[in-house]
Amino acid sequence: MSIFVEDPLKLKQWVTDWLLNYLSEDISRLVDFISLTPEPVDPFSIKTQAEYEAYVRDNELRTLNDELVKGYQELLIANFLYLNGIPYTYEARYVSKRRIEIGFDYKPDFHIDGTHIYIEHFGIDRAGGTRPDIDAHQYNEDIKSKRTLHIKCRTTLVETFHYEWVEETLTSGLEKKLKILDVEFNPINSEQLLEQLQSTGKIANWSDLLLKALSSIRVERLDYDSMLARFQRANISQPQKYTVLLNALHEAYVQELHEQNAIDFDDMIIRSIEAIDKGLFTPKWTYVLVDEFQDISTARMDLVKAIIKRGPTPSLTVVGDDWQSIYRFSGGKLELTTRFDELVGLYTETKLQKTFRYNNSIADTAGLFIMENPEQYKKYIVTHTKVDSSQVYMLDDKVGVKDGLYQRVVEVVSKIKSVDSTASIAVIGRYNYLLNESKAALVKNRLVENVSLWSFHKSKGLEADYCILIGFSQGKLGFPNENIDQAVIEALLPALDSYPHSEERRLLYVGLTRAKKKSYIIGDPTSPSAFINELLAPKYEVNIHSKAFQELYRKKFKCPNCEEGYLKLINGKFGGFYACSTGKGCRVGKARVCTECGAPSVDNRGSSDCNNQDCRHSMRICEQCGRPMILRNGKYGEFWGCSGYSTQDDQCKNTSKQ
Repeated sequence: MSIFVEDPLKLKQWVTDWLLNYLSEDISRLVDFISLTPEPVDPFSIKTQAEYEAYVRDNELRTLNDELVKGYQELLIANFLYLNGIPYTYEARYVSKRRIEIGFDYKPDFHIDGTHIYIEHFGIDRAGGTRPDIDAHQYNEDIKSKRTLHIKCRTTLVETFHYEWVEETLTSGLEKKLKILDVEFNPINSEQLLEQLQSTGKIANWSDLLLKALSSIRVERLDYDSMLARFQRANISQPQKYTVLLNALHEAYVQELHEQNAIDFDDMIIRSIEAIDKGLFTPKWTYVLVDEFQDISTARMDLVKAIIKRGPTPSLTVVGDDWQSIYRFSGGKLELTTRFDELVGLYTETKLQKTFRYNNSIADTAGLFIMENPEQYKKYIVTHTKVDSSQVYMLDDKVGVKDGLYQRVVEVVSKIKSVDSTASIAVIGRYNYLLNESKAALVKNRLVENVSLWSFHKSKGLEADYCILIGFSQGKLGFPNENIDQAVIEALLPALDSYPHSEERRLLYVGLTRAKKKSYIIGDPTSPSAFINELLAPKYEVNIHSKAFQELYRKKFKCPNCEEGYLKLINGKFGGFYACSTGKGCRVGKARVCTECGAPSVDNRGSSDCNNQDCRHSMRICEQCGRPMILRNGKYGEFWGCSGYSTQDDQCKNTSKQ
């Protein structure tokens, strides 16, 4: 067996070394690779505001200069400036504090350092059209206002457009515009660029991506043509470049195994199939039984078919639970179970629908949740243990302290132990960092005895009296995992049914059904995941033991500027403010702290209004710059004057009548 099988870190290091060598051999490869990551997304293909917010929130668009930007086209512009040695600042404060759009100060997309040159990227087509969720008329009016402001403040505005990206002239056109303004170009050399890519962690991130791709290629037995076909079917941008890159990686890996005179687990399956097909081995089994069939991969199924085809007319029995198919990332091909007759052959079916592990409350909630997906088999679980009330509890992670989630875990474990001292308890999380922090909190409070810590994937097949499920927040580190920036890997993996979060739903089903007695779900009410929002519906009969999940409380912290976001209190160096959980996916992204009740206060054109229905305090703000307005006495009586009047370097003289 290859050393890579026994030590995954050595495999990752090999992939990293291969990538560095591959990129350093040819500068054009380096430029191509930068253009491939992340996967380009046409913003005009995004149909709703919520879809856009989720895209920005869940996909970390980081420039070569390590800034986080809002869109792929902005990323291209930033990388162009960096590669050409043009110093810039992303979303720098403008020379004058002004508000063109309601709720936030005007900050042009890019400022060329040491100049009065600003770059604005406008998301319009040649006819002035915008993304479907954007008011095209208002957007174009805002463009005119920005142009007027630059003329007034005597700054130079360089404009780029979405249609230039569509026509593949975005960066070439920008180059011409900047050279007309005598901006100096100092292109970075390949050694400097590689050093920057390593120092910012991009090489490590790309290595992780290639590692996943290599695994998918192996388990799906993909060659150049089948890879290209999958990329084209998935509408992956620049499919041929991806195919050339990944095919080179795979060929290098196969050569490396040859030089080691070793095989990996995929080789074991592939060579077994070859041995049967070539007649080097003749199967002699009359009965073939495959367990955990819902997770079988293409290669493993090919091996089963070879055994059946070459054996003495054997009988094949497979046992699987489509509700627990959670290993697609390692090649699990669920449709071999759900569409067995189409893909394998005629069969007789037996359903095992009685469980002796958990009670009817857990069975009903988990079963109803998983069967929302019409692709799953309909099964109605009968339980040996019966209860009269819901044994699935929902709690919030807000306990008034830092790291509230882990303190809540401590509270729940302590409560369970106080009423059932010999019980087995499991804490189940989507990511290992959640489990590590939970363990540290339990150790600190001397509660770790008889407590297991499992990932959702590793919990499969295990059980405990009480289970505590954690990590239910929005985003790519939430549950469900909403990271959609690995479309290339998705294209290589086995097909996935179209129901939203289908595999993540099965993962939650697995977690819920590990508990014999009670399941506790701990979620974030200020940025609740899609699963939390769904489980709040009355039909699931979940015990909601949390004021934070009550409707009025959630309304108080719901961001009014976007579809999915919730406002979370942040203590900054200049005082507290609320930030939207969708990050740069929200147009405004921030809110003030109400001076009366401490709830979020949302800016409108001339006022900032408290989001708390019981307070509704309103503060006058300047329509021009957004600073607070102050009631003053003048020659003709009282009037409102901008507090920016006394600001030395950026005075605002705006006034209004009382």
